[in-house]
Amino acid sequence: MRSIFLVSLAIGYLLCSCKPNHKEEMKSRDWSFENEASLYLINQSQDTLKQLQIKLADTDYSIQLGMMYREELTEDQGMLFVFEEAIPRFFYMKNTEVPLDIIYITTDKRVDSFSLDAQPKDETLLESKGASQYVLEVKAGMANKWGLKENDLIDWKILNK
Repeated sequence: MRSIFLVSLAIGYLLCSCKPNHKEEMKSRDWSFENEASLYLINQSQDTLKQLQIKLADTDYSIQLGMMYREELTEDQGMLFVFEEAIPRFFYMKNTEVPLDIIYITTDKRVDSFSLDAQPKDETLLESKGASQYVLEVKAGMANKWGLKENDLIDWKILNK
């Protein structure tokens, strides 16, 4: 029985050690901004506060990678994380180079809550107030500049490629 355990442990170690170093792979990616959607921030009076160019994070890989290693972000750019279900969300800034406003969005595309001015390299968990299916990351300070509030609407249209 002990030998089966040791063999299993050795196989597990070999399998793990053969995986590519995802941190290096991620860091070496080209980070030119690709506009994949137009996103609209709409207040409760139905006024459009801002239109943004959005990069989508809608695969496991792109969600894990997020904004890591990106060195700049303009006021009209952002990243929209699209998850399969609405649950409380936790984000952190490890390997993120620019300060961000993190906007947690409900299933019905309403602003749930914010983590404002999240600082680069900070590993503190930043938590949504409620369940969120989407998360929008933008340049720090923009949520306040645009006057975005909880319960405002976020809508987007994916661009044809």
